[in-house]
Amino acid sequence: MVGYLTSPESQRLSGVERHGGGVTEVLSSAAGMQAAAQMQVGGAPDVTPGVIYTATFKDMAGRPQSLGQWQNKLLVINFWATWCAPCKEEMPIFVKLHQKLAEQGVQIVGIAADTSLNVAKFAKMTSINYPLFSDEAGAIEFSKRLGNRFGLLPHTVVVAPGGAVIYTKLGLISEVEFESILRQNIPK
Repeated sequence: MVGYLTSPESQRLSGVERHGGGVTEVLSSAAGMQAAAQMQVGGAPDVTPGVIYTATFKDMAGRPQSLGQWQNKLLVINFWATWCAPCKEEMPIFVKLHQKLAEQGVQIVGIAADTSLNVAKFAKMTSINYPLFSDEAGAIEFSKRLGNRFGLLPHTVVVAPGGAVIYTKLGLISEVEFESILRQNIPK
């Protein structure tokens, strides 16, 4: 089953999961997956470069880290959670692309809508080669400001050097398509 989840406590109701005010689409069929591929993230991001680069999240040591440290790079922000199966499914793609493209000016970061304890446990069990941050409440709110109006996961955003949001994707990324997008936008 592939799903876009907003929380582990979501309640299943006829293929749609609700948690609080959020709606989550659960996809278990080819038709559902095709519908997800056509799903719109929700419009233009509601942020300025200043908002993006001043956003701060805690790293695995509990230290605040600002996204501004990568303002001169092509920044990939992946919103995820340890309880989100599709999020974990696409992480090896990010690992591979970070390994291939980091020296060319691409920086990938993962911002978890999860507790720092869960993220730290997950990080110890996996071989993630890019920074992971946690902000259980703030990650989804920031994701919404970056165009994800429903607050669903996984959600990936690409920010050009200087702060323009040039790509958003709700749901699983395709390695070939995503690598092409990154290569086309690598800073010169």
